[in-house]
Amino acid sequence: MNTIFVVGGAAIDITGKPESICRERDSNLGSVRIRVGGVGHNIACRLTEYDYHVELLTAIGSGYHASMVRESCEKAGVSLKHTLSCKEHTGTYIGVFDEDGDMLVGISDMSVLEHVTPDYLAPLLPQINESKMCVIDGNLSPETLAYLCASVTAPLFYDPVSCAKAGRINGHVGSCYAIKPNRFEAGFLSGKSCDTVRGIYRASDWFIEQGVKRVFISLGAEGVFWADDSGCGVLPAACQSATDVTGAGDAMGAAIIDGCVKGLSTEECAVLGNEAGARACEQNI
Repeated sequence: MNTIFVVGGAAIDITGKPESICRERDSNLGSVRIRVGGVGHNIACRLTEYDYHVELLTAIGSGYHASMVRESCEKAGVSLKHTLSCKEHTGTYIGVFDEDGDMLVGISDMSVLEHVTPDYLAPLLPQINESKMCVIDGNLSPETLAYLCASVTAPLFYDPVSCAKAGRINGHVGSCYAIKPNRFEAGFLSGKSCDTVRGIYRASDWFIEQGVKRVFISLGAEGVFWADDSGCGVLPAACQSATDVTGAGDAMGAAIIDGCVKGLSTEECAVLGNEAGARACEQNI
């Protein structure tokens, strides 16, 4: 069975959505959900749906939340053989959405991932380099991202996670085979405004000049932009009526990774990602 390593975050996601217009500085009636998340965890679980053996390299705590992560991974078939168990609490994310399902604010505490260091990863490097792909996310420290970009010979797939974390990869983004930022993260990484399609083209050109082979930029309700050194394009969103996009980006990422491993063209990978993201949205309806 083909193996993919995922080095990144696993967390407890706590999300809230009001019943009507969200009033700031007040307690709003609504719904609150608690589930296992984290970009690394989510992509890893999605990848098992494509019949890969997935190794998740992460750090979690030792309490009840850690057991939730372990149960989620066991159910999905994700291996935690090399995952670190630490004294700190498991990573936690709190997200508040508006009545339409768009994020108002999110707060992330992934400090436990400071234990995912080059020293921890070094003994695993031979196995990582034999894998079909290594997925890395922006929850990792700058030092760890730099180490992986310099040491891993398997194709690297990078998800920046957020604008606040995107810059952690610093000048090493060119070592990645493929990247999947959203338009805001792409703008932050490239220094190009991505408010317009023309700006997105400029950002993708910059990524390719740095050495990235395949660029996928999520445009939310507008679809996905794809580019490589031979072409580029925009695919309209496959789901137009989504009110909850939770998990769509990670589903898109996993499908793109599967396409890359199978040797599909960049456009074909984008099509697969777009369709997978739409299915995730439809499951939330």
